[in-house]
Amino acid sequence: MRNVLLFSLLFLPLTFAQSQRGLIDSELNLPKWLDLTAQSRWRAEGQHDIGFQPGNNQDFLLQRLRVGLGIKPTTWLQVYAEAQDARSPGIPNSTSSTRDTLDLRQAYVDIGKEDAWWDVKVGRQAIAFGSERVIGASDWTNPARVFDAVRLGIHHHNDRLDLFSSSVVNSNHDAWDHHTQGDVLHGAYASLGSLIPNAKIEPYVLLRFSPRLAVAGASGHYNSVTYGMRAAGTIRKEWTYELEALGQGGSIGGQQVRAWGGEAQVRRLFPERLWKPSLIAEYNFASGDKQRGDGKVNTLDQLYPTNHSIYGIADIIGRRNMRNLRVGVWAQPEKWLTVKVEGHDLRLASKNDALYAASGVVSVAAVPGGASSAQVGEELDLVGEVRVSRHYSIGAQTGHLFAGQFLQQNSPGSGRTFYATFIDFRL
Repeated sequence: MRNVLLFSLLFLPLTFAQSQRGLIDSELNLPKWLDLTAQSRWRAEGQHDIGFQPGNNQDFLLQRLRVGLGIKPTTWLQVYAEAQDARSPGIPNSTSSTRDTLDLRQAYVDIGKEDAWWDVKVGRQAIAFGSERVIGASDWTNPARVFDAVRLGIHHHNDRLDLFSSSVVNSNHDAWDHHTQGDVLHGAYASLGSLIPNAKIEPYVLLRFSPRLAVAGASGHYNSVTYGMRAAGTIRKEWTYELEALGQGGSIGGQQVRAWGGEAQVRRLFPERLWKPSLIAEYNFASGDKQRGDGKVNTLDQLYPTNHSIYGIADIIGRRNMRNLRVGVWAQPEKWLTVKVEGHDLRLASKNDALYAASGVVSVAAVPGGASSAQVGEELDLVGEVRVSRHYSIGAQTGHLFAGQFLQQNSPGSGRTFYATFIDFRL
């Protein structure tokens, strides 16, 4: 912990100096072919009534430091490496989901140029597409997510196609991080901006193979194909929208996989009104297993998303066996201040399947014979962020889940409360 504090205190003055004067590069006399990056994030977090058990509370501090170095000897070649130290004082038995002491987060070689026709990135890297509902960095989590991957980008003006082969890196707080042999994700993800004005059309096909997976009562070797399409854009600068539909097929332990999901979001902006408010409405669906032991698994594999805040900041629900109605009001009283108030109505897609958390693991087990109610509950969230500069921001979040009939009948019955305050510095 002393090392984290020392490095953070070292980089704070540099960050403030850059935010005030923008002269860090010149003061450090860095050549143009050399790039230094750094981030220090401190977050106080509280999770109350864990496991829906009254009084099962945990309050703790999360610390994360990243330092990266990029070398770009030519316009078409870059080498980048980034170290990360993530810690969680206050958690007696912390796991790799919150702690990953000094490790190599990224290390890749990038050949080619973004303003040319192609580029190839090879090595450990972050991968994110669209709004990160299918593949994302999950940066809210303390160690965050990276992949060991080979990624080819083919791009021309507003159109891009990414072809990649990857394996997610598993955080290990006691040893060097590594991916699981045989657990791979191959894919093709396109982002087409030339088809419809002010819009992106994003078709994708993803193949996942895992030596062992367990879900909805099935376990064993897993293979799947996920195919889908996302569309997002603006209409007359006052409306934004996002639509997505995806299907999933394959097998797990000899059983067939047949799953699907989708979402629809619309946002109305009022840029001329006081505080520049906007209204957001969204509906999400992810299929759940219809009947255990029928030879088919209908639970959607959410793959590697960024779930925090999309389905509630308390992270009660992931993109598996869920129906989520989301409504909210966003406002920006000042350029540097953003405030969001959101509500969620959370329900099971299938009463015969479990409730899954944001991480994708089972939160409440499936009820034998099916639950009598699909109502998980209603969540109210409040989020605020102050962006002092492009290098420095502070924020706070709080959310409470009011337990519905499903939780009252099939768990200890309490709701869940979450809060977090954070300070984020970036070079």
